[in-house]
Amino acid sequence: MNRPLVSCIVPAFNSGRYIGEALDSIVAQTYDNTEIIVSDDGSTDDTMVILAGYRDRVRCVWQETAGPAATRNLGASEAKGELLAFLDADDLWHEEKLERQLGRFAARPELEACVTHAQMFWGADMNEEAEHYRANPRSEAVPGYATTTLLARRDAFERIGDFRTDLWFSDATEWFIRARERGVVIEILPDVLTYHRMHEHNLTRRRSEASKAEFARIVGESLIRRRAASTERNGK
Repeated sequence: MNRPLVSCIVPAFNSGRYIGEALDSIVAQTYDNTEIIVSDDGSTDDTMVILAGYRDRVRCVWQETAGPAATRNLGASEAKGELLAFLDADDLWHEEKLERQLGRFAARPELEACVTHAQMFWGADMNEEAEHYRANPRSEAVPGYATTTLLARRDAFERIGDFRTDLWFSDATEWFIRARERGVVIEILPDVLTYHRMHEHNLTRRRSEASKAEFARIVGESLIRRRAASTERNGK
């Protein structure tokens, strides 16, 4: 049976508080033909101290602070696997995430990328907010078109291209838009296999207005490309 190597890329920036839990959720995967790459974006906290405890399982690469997209791209450039997966340093994977996704690749040879549903969870220091959202749709599992749910073939990732480094909040959304435009075969699993941690330092929480503006920009760019493509087709 083919057991492809999966490169698990963890972008990190001052992630000492949570990164150990994230790495443990990768180490605990029932599919174990993996490599773990932590791509550090110039952390100044105890992230590297925590990583020292995983030196037998984790390879670390480092850069001067350049943002989330650049950090993911750095990790991807170091990856050796046939498939690439990403896990933010404050999020978690279900122990069967990779195994279930790889099962879909085995069942569908044409499949190029697979995502899962994601569930938000709140840390112990966010009890008040967790209670506020208990009966809110925001607390329900959602289709996870995000890097933390993604498992993609390397050649598909190379065809779509890197995450855009000029984007700090919507780089994943923009990547999935390009994937759709280029006809990449993506399947979404109904299984909740990724857990997104809500805490006071979430990037979109700290700069919500900038996040909204960036999202509007990439949607506008996509519409312009679609109109141009339609015009070109109709003009032929």
